[in-house]
Amino acid sequence: MAEILDWLTGRGLSACDDPGLLDAAYDRDERYAGTALIALTLNHDDPLVVLPRIRCGLRSGRPQTRANALQCLGHLARLHGLVDAGSLGLLHRALRNHTPVDCRYRIHGYADSAADDIATFAARRQLPRWLRRSRPGPRSRHGH
Repeated sequence: MAEILDWLTGRGLSACDDPGLLDAAYDRDERYAGTALIALTLNHDDPLVVLPRIRCGLRSGRPQTRANALQCLGHLARLHGLVDAGSLGLLHRALRNHTPVDCRYRIHGYADSAADDIATFAARRQLPRWLRRSRPGPRSRHGH
């Protein structure tokens, strides 16, 4: 990682690919931990390394970090077709969470997008009934 990570301003965090750096940022309750989580999700090859860090972000006290973690859950489903039961439980709660993230968006909006991505890209057999019933998932090639 050539660029210096600046946790105060968020500069350089889009290059974060080290799970240990993100863990330390969570421990310090860094404002831009969610930005680093997005980078880790997109840059790390092993989704099983990323998933526990997404769950940690979903439990954050910072709404922006939770929103970023929900985005990551959708990205992980798109990239790897993978999701886990713990993340799905946190997603289910987030779908009913009306906490504002900024003046235009709320947690449940991010959760709704993540649920759509998961229903489309993760194996249907991995999904709980509540998600399979609420989201149609991908359409078959034959229109059925």
